[in-house]
This record gives sequence, structure tokens and C-alpha cells, in this order.
Amino acid sequence: MSNAFDIRPSFTLEHAAEPEQLAIHIMGIASADASGVFAQRAGRHVTISPVTADRHLWSPWLHLEVEERDSGSLVRAKYSPHPNLWTSFAFGYLTLGALVFFAGFFALAQTLIGQGTWAWWITIASLAGMLVMWITAKVGQQLAHDQMIELRQKLDSILALPLTPEGGVRSDS
Repeated sequence: MSNAFDIRPSFTLEHAAEPEQLAIHIMGIASADASGVFAQRAGRHVTISPVTADRHLWSPWLHLEVEERDSGSLVRAKYSPHPNLWTSFAFGYLTLGALVFFAGFFALAQTLIGQGTWAWWITIASLAGMLVMWITAKVGQQLAHDQMIELRQKLDSILALPLTPEGGVRSDS
């Protein structure tokens, strides 16, 4: 896993199969009814998440990018919250960051020309908002920890299964 300051923990895995075949295999197994996960695929990008019945606001989604290597594939995996929640979080962080930037320069200008420095309050409040968002993300990761482990174990079990050209599992295994 990544370090404690990452908002989106990630890991990488190597596999002997070709990227397209591996993406089809992951999608084929993960989307089976008995798998216990919901899967989507767009090219070599596969997303795995808990089924709707087990999903919460903090439930993780595991995004997989299957890349070509000299021999086989490299799977780059990154956890995130639901895409709608992640978009809202990213937009909020961007908005607060812009407020910090512009209010900070405005407050600096106010300070340099000797005006009242009310803009420092906006800068401090925006920084506090960013800190609250970061802490919220870490709390969400702690709540999602068990599901993150389950998704990782599911991915490991899928990658351990033998591949067939159709993306399914061989019947002799």
C-alpha cells in the first residue's frame, strides 16, 4: 500500500498474461454473479467495487489500469471512493486551494500597503477546510479498510485463476 498521507492508496502487480486478455479475464470473473463485487470495464481500465447491497458512502472502488510490459502486464491499482464522491471531493479541494491562493496574495497585498488584513481570515478558513477534508478522507479510509482488503483479496484470487481466451475460467481448474 501507499504511505499514510495518500488520499488514494495504490499498489502494483505483475502478471504474465497480455494486457487485453488480462483485462477481459478480470472483468469476466469479477462480473460473475457469485463474485460478490460489481465490475465495469472500458478498454484496459477495470473498476471493481462492492455490490450495491454492501455499498456505503465510504465504500472503496478499486480502479485497475492494465499496462503492457516487455513480458506480460503491469496492473496499477488505486482505491478511491465512489466516482461521484471523488469528483465532489476533488472539486472542493480545488476550490479551497484557489481560495487559499488568491486570498493569500490579496492578504499579502493588504499587509504590504498597510490596509486592514481581513483576507487572512479567508485564507486561514480555507486552509482549515482543506485540513477537514483531508481528515474526512482518512476517516473514510479507516471505515473502508475491511472492504479494501476484501477487494484486494478478490483481485488476487482472480489473478491466480488460469486464463481462457474468452476471459472465463478453465473448466479443468
